[in-house]
Amino acid sequence: MTARAGHGHVRRRLPVRLWYRRNAVLEGGRQWVDRQDPVSRKGAAITWVRRYRLADGQLYALLITAYMFMTLLPALLVLSSYVEKDPHALADHVTRRLGLTGSTASLFHNVLQGVGERRVGATIIAIGDLAFFGAGFGRALQLAHTRAWQVSLGKPVLVDQLRYIAALFGLVALLLLFVVQAATISGQPGWIAWAVTPGWLIAVVAYFVWAPHSLLHGRIPVRRLLPGAVLAALGIVGMRVLSHFLLVRWLNWYSKYYGGFGILMALFFWLMLAATIVVVAAALSPVLAERRDALVRR
Repeated sequence: MTARAGHGHVRRRLPVRLWYRRNAVLEGGRQWVDRQDPVSRKGAAITWVRRYRLADGQLYALLITAYMFMTLLPALLVLSSYVEKDPHALADHVTRRLGLTGSTASLFHNVLQGVGERRVGATIIAIGDLAFFGAGFGRALQLAHTRAWQVSLGKPVLVDQLRYIAALFGLVALLLLFVVQAATISGQPGWIAWAVTPGWLIAVVAYFVWAPHSLLHGRIPVRRLLPGAVLAALGIVGMRVLSHFLLVRWLNWYSKYYGGFGILMALFFWLMLAATIVVVAAALSPVLAERRDALVRR
């Protein structure tokens, strides 16, 4: 009885010991974080993570994703249907580029080819989405940057609405350029697509410098926005490279369990990844700017 009681006592004390050990590890981690100099590289990285979390980065990434899904995705499909003569060309091009096969290729083909076969109706819906939800994209992008830079712009006015629309249609212009390029080099050697990648990097960096600069009413100089724009461009171009591997697996996995709806879910989460990169990049620029200012003061 005594031995059993002793074992029971040890079993009861074990969770308590683990709890104290866990708290000790967490407290040690907090102390290590607090000891880091904000000007150092480690301190800047910690500040970057904190700025992203305090700015509700994941929430704004979700909002940006939702607005892109409602506006940019329909616009992309409609633009592709007008650039490509064959209504099946877009579906064939995407499935061939991603290397989709089997049931996933069939489902993805069915999702995309409907736009080419019903071009007029799809165009009306895309225009309606841009009209009703278009300003939301620019507004969400503006809020993500104002929270990251910790600035206050006041209530939106008419000029802000024009800025929101301009930010959206600037991205639509990039999508149109991408669609035209894809149709032009379709069937050409693969090195041509890689040859134009530097041009795309410059174009995406220019957009992610211009859009926040405009949405923040010009309060933040261009050179301070440049680091985040470069990171966003590298992340988006990197996603294009990973699409051959990661996106294909997502499409196969979701379509296996959810069918055609799974295709839409996979595309939504792919856009969510892109929006997260944009918001994370937005939190980088103010941290680097503050670090640079602190180094100058020292």
